[in-house]
Amino acid sequence: MTSALSLATRFGTAEGETHALRELIFEPYWFGVLALGAFIALLAVLWSFRNTLALDPHPAADTSTDAGEANPDSGRGSSR
Repeated sequence: MTSALSLATRFGTAEGETHALRELIFEPYWFGVLALGAFIALLAVLWSFRNTLALDPHPAADTSTDAGEANPDSGRGSSR
């Protein structure tokens, strides 16, 4: 299919007319190096936000409960 397409485009142009190929701005392996660098930078941003989720948004001093009401924060690893 590719060879048929290339033959069709080759015979469709005038004699002496050439298609200018656009050259890359740098060597192809640098695209991979840049992509790897971008992924590492994104990983660094992601890593900088580790442990920022408030697992217990309620104050630690407020451990009292009303009679008959269950404490929703019980069993979350509080050592008190």
